[in-house]
Amino acid sequence: MSIAGSDSGAGAGIQADLKTFSALGVYGCTAVTAVTAQNTQKVSSIFELPEYIIRKQIQSIMSDIPPDAIKIGMVHTKEIIQSIHTSLKRTKVPIVLDPVFAAGTGSKLILDDAFESFVSKLVPIATLITPNLMEAGRLSGILIKSEVDAIDAARKIKELGVKNVIIKGGHSSISKVTDILLDNSGSIYKLFNTRIAIKESHGSGCNFSACITALLAKDFTLIDACKIANHYVHTSIENAIKLGEGIVVTNPISNLYEDAGRFKIITELQRATLEIETMNRIAELLPETQSNMAFALPDAIDISDIAGVKGRIVRVDKVAKAVSNVEFGASKHVASAVLAYMTINRSMRCAMNIKYDKKLIRIVKRLFEICEYQRISEPIYLKKKEGKTIFWGIKAALLINPIADIVYHKGDFGKEPMIMVFGKEPKEVLDKIKKILKYY
Repeated sequence: MSIAGSDSGAGAGIQADLKTFSALGVYGCTAVTAVTAQNTQKVSSIFELPEYIIRKQIQSIMSDIPPDAIKIGMVHTKEIIQSIHTSLKRTKVPIVLDPVFAAGTGSKLILDDAFESFVSKLVPIATLITPNLMEAGRLSGILIKSEVDAIDAARKIKELGVKNVIIKGGHSSISKVTDILLDNSGSIYKLFNTRIAIKESHGSGCNFSACITALLAKDFTLIDACKIANHYVHTSIENAIKLGEGIVVTNPISNLYEDAGRFKIITELQRATLEIETMNRIAELLPETQSNMAFALPDAIDISDIAGVKGRIVRVDKVAKAVSNVEFGASKHVASAVLAYMTINRSMRCAMNIKYDKKLIRIVKRLFEICEYQRISEPIYLKKKEGKTIFWGIKAALLINPIADIVYHKGDFGKEPMIMVFGKEPKEVLDKIKKILKYY
């Protein structure tokens, strides 16, 4: 359960917490403490919910859907703090306290007269508190300029009654980000990550504390939960989204997008290979060096982002057979051709190579947009690099006809001539090959 404020921009607060919970495979409930009007630039208004409504929300969840872990975020007033304390003071489940004193845009999210109640009422009931450097400085009274200062601050905060403290190092000025964890036994752990070149982001603190909460609900140890959260937030910041005119918003569900995209690519390509194996006469189009089909993620940047048939598609008697399963990174040559085309048109994400002969060239010239490149013209420095010449050749051809369906070359010494059929997806490529077969 997340007990926090609502962010109308959905980058932080309960919206960010629910995204994080879902991304990590746990079911999230909420108790809203305040409704904020905010965007990527500022918090323009805050409406605190009455303390009895907050208490009723918490009681409703605890009585029917008892949570395995609880996160506390924005608590704007001492009345809100008191209602949360009253509701949770006897609970036995882990409580992760995120001291949200200000938004990433700098707006104050806790009133000055509520700070003392925060320290006396919420800190002692927390299993873990997750302050950043500024919040840790305010809680401890220490100006944090080094790791030694952070460790001293963690010890001071622990003296306030919380069992464990992790101080996030994201707001330091050094190139390496270090989170300092002080556990209940007094042991110190340092969690490292590289700094991302972003001045400020919205939602990273919520993502971090919500990630730990979700993992504690799944019975991870505290140290493992903190290590995973460190990496998780790093990825969320790496994939941050520029939505408005202000600071970027972290993306806590970027892993879901990637996993879903990869599953779709594998599924569609596997379906295409099964169709190839049953397609009449397609084996007649396979070159001596055999064939492959490659299909890329929309944001592919290298071969690891492109799926292909491991071991290629080969001719067995009069039929075509996929030698093995479909995997990312399994194709080099066809994948390189796809990468090259995507530098011109990002929607052309699929290709299959077929043999070259003069009859096929006459057919494809009648049916499709077509262009050619000369392998004899390849730069000498590229000829010795596996796969580099294909990338160069496809780009060179597309400079002549950037909407080509077909790109071919007539070979070179020791290099078989080849035709490459392009499309937006495997079905489109196979439809083009079926048209070719109709006239071949």
